[in-house]
Amino acid sequence: KASDDLKLVTQFEFQTWWGVETTTANGAGGGGDIDTDGDNLVVRYAYLDFNLGKDVNVKVGQQLFKDTFGGLYADADLPMARVAYKAGNYTLGMGYSRFNDEQVTGGLVDQYRGNNAADLYALENTYALNKDTKVGLSYYLNRDDSGANAVAPALDVERKINTFGVFGQTKMGALDLSGFAAMQKGFSHFSDGTKARHNAWAANVLAKMKMGNGLARTGFLFTSGNNSDSSIHGWQTLSSNNTSASQNSYNESGMMLLVRNTSMGGTSNDNYLRKPITNIALLHMGYNANLTEKLYANGNVGFAWIPASDALYGATDTVGVTGAFTTAQTAKSRNGSDLLGTELNVEVGYKLYSNLTLKAQAAYVKLGGAYDGTAVGVKDPSDPWTLRAGAFYSF
Repeated sequence: KASDDLKLVTQFEFQTWWGVETTTANGAGGGGDIDTDGDNLVVRYAYLDFNLGKDVNVKVGQQLFKDTFGGLYADADLPMARVAYKAGNYTLGMGYSRFNDEQVTGGLVDQYRGNNAADLYALENTYALNKDTKVGLSYYLNRDDSGANAVAPALDVERKINTFGVFGQTKMGALDLSGFAAMQKGFSHFSDGTKARHNAWAANVLAKMKMGNGLARTGFLFTSGNNSDSSIHGWQTLSSNNTSASQNSYNESGMMLLVRNTSMGGTSNDNYLRKPITNIALLHMGYNANLTEKLYANGNVGFAWIPASDALYGATDTVGVTGAFTTAQTAKSRNGSDLLGTELNVEVGYKLYSNLTLKAQAAYVKLGGAYDGTAVGVKDPSDPWTLRAGAFYSF
């Protein structure tokens, strides 16, 4: 911190599996074997945060970007430039990020930097009606030209998706209500020369209330899934190389396994049933209990369905079929039901010191009919579960 108006923000990550010597598929570094000499230190944040007068704040560099829909569109670390302008009760946020830049050489044509890139443009409007209520309107444009084809430029993949949404939050005594509704329009141009339109939407509502010595929470999230017509109806997140990335989240769910939740699992734990979070209806309830000044316990239950579950996991109608399954046979089949699963989880924490908290977590998911008959002759998957322990130090 250089002054009240200027600071440099940095954050580093160590990602190591005990006993792992080389870089692993999930991005964790080496350094977990004998002598721990591998490369496992990465820079997560490195950005300048400064004010221009009293009304304008600027953030430039590698930083966390989380959209106004609770992270459902994007919750990721990006190289980005952001400006926030505040005028009374109104705040205008603008941002730009280039998070993939493919320089294509060879083939029929050489292309310069920036010709084939994935970009994000953000425009966020928030207005505080009073100290307890705020509403907003946001627009995000993701233009992805990073999937270039050096041999046949006419077959370059391209994606352009516009995301519009409204959001709001209000407090009424002990009750805190919030929610959003968003829609997506755009197109994808694939490597085989075909095109498809995107028509997707998502919405949620969340309620929190102080009860006893804790906080009760409940909410419902819906994101559209992809149907079998010519348009793509699945909710999209940021695209790189014409592919929807997995860095969106729904932390308010309290889930550890059903959907990506960075607040419960940490930044490097990505073992979720829905990642990226799309094609899901999720009803969740939970309670955060403060048992003593140092001891707390949180419990959650979630019920998840998949709106578009036709052949999602390869379930196939086997009546009269003796050989390999054809595309047509697979396409007309369905999973057992739309029910993805039911999750129960609990977290217990103890504040050993003012800046050190010990945590233990446990979660179990009873899989639903969406996993029935995933493949002929293959046993249905077992119900997933997890046990975790961690020490969290803040300074």
